[in-house]
Amino acid sequence: MSTRFQVEMSKALQALIPSAPLSDVLVIKDIARKRHLRHLPAEIGAWLAVTTHVRHNHTDYDILLDEGYDSDSARHFVLDDMNDVLRSWRSTRLLDGDEEDEVSVIRRHKPDIAHIHDDDDAFDDEPE
Repeated sequence: MSTRFQVEMSKALQALIPSAPLSDVLVIKDIARKRHLRHLPAEIGAWLAVTTHVRHNHTDYDILLDEGYDSDSARHFVLDDMNDVLRSWRSTRLLDGDEEDEVSVIRRHKPDIAHIHDDDDAFDDEPE
């Protein structure tokens, strides 16, 4: 990974979530380095990495999926919890429930990707 990418991502995360714990920031940086995010502008990749991390590590999202909820419903139910975490990190942005999903954002910024699906190896929304 290029030093430029790392610097830009660090700046974007510092601006977006200035009070996030270092342990969370390090995991978020790892998510942002994934193939499907690293081609995006740093601000967009940072936001998607942050929301992925918060969803999977600070909410009941995965439990809801395990209980049979579809991903859209589970995302709806954890929205307030996600925003609580973002507020505690003094995030400059919150989720509003009407945002594009990650796949749409990625496609919009890199339309030559032939097919990215939620279950595709190229798009991994699961925590590591």
